[in-house]
Amino acid sequence: MKLLITNIQRTSFHDGPGIRTTVFLKGCSLRCFWCHNPETLSTSNELRYISSRCIHCEMCMAVCRKISGLNILYSPENLVEYARTHETCIECFQCVKYCPTQAIVPTAKWYREDELLPILLADRDYYEISKGGVTFSGGEPLLQWKSLYSVINLLKNNGISIAIDTAGNVPWEAFEKVLEKTDLFLYDLKAISPELHRKVTGSSNELILKNLENLYWKGAAIRVRIPLIPGVNTCPDEQEKIAEILVRYPKLDGVELIPFHRTALSKYRQLGMNYQAAELEPPDCQMLRQIEERIKQRISIPVICRGL
Repeated sequence: MKLLITNIQRTSFHDGPGIRTTVFLKGCSLRCFWCHNPETLSTSNELRYISSRCIHCEMCMAVCRKISGLNILYSPENLVEYARTHETCIECFQCVKYCPTQAIVPTAKWYREDELLPILLADRDYYEISKGGVTFSGGEPLLQWKSLYSVINLLKNNGISIAIDTAGNVPWEAFEKVLEKTDLFLYDLKAISPELHRKVTGSSNELILKNLENLYWKGAAIRVRIPLIPGVNTCPDEQEKIAEILVRYPKLDGVELIPFHRTALSKYRQLGMNYQAAELEPPDCQMLRQIEERIKQRISIPVICRGL
């Protein structure tokens, strides 16, 4: 079985306890306008164009025209955008092969279990010393739950702690399969108001809230993560609604507040995608302290705000 992976980040300190390796899987069922991992959104592989590497030899366009018959004109940047938005791209990635400077690269790579396992076990000494492990993130890692379960099972057989970073917008069947093998769920809550959630993510939050409830009463260890997005969930009314959800689950592992940032801008450019949050200002320290204090006053669960 295989997993489509965009990145394997070793020595990670923000995706669960201890020192971890975070594996970013391809595909997501939400379309949050501020997403900082746009390369993980699509379930299929894509191309990225890194303009600083390009020498404008046009080899990529020549090979694309020859193999696929596409009439790509003007620039390699156009080729990447065309490949992302048109079904006529056959994903042969010969443009990648013929690019002499790696200006065009795929966003992801397929890994077999036997390829992935040695990479994830390489830092097992650090995991043991720090009580860390492996975190599967995305995108939404549970979109690939069948293959993911197989890898998780191998890691557990090697004594490795497992965390899954999820937005929760997947069928319960996916959670049910990995539940017994997962030591910690990092569970995103973005907005509670149904209309607001649909507006900013493109999807209802009904399944997300139901899965959170099911996981909690099944005894799963859950740490709720709340991305703080100005104009979405930084107002007192929405924070009160979030707190009303959190107080239902007094035995949560904790709550993390994660401030919005704009570091994904270059990724959107490389993918030929429009970044809708490009003009959004990150919350300042005063706002973060106010939000942290407001939520702490409503719940007894430990609350940590990154950036403070």
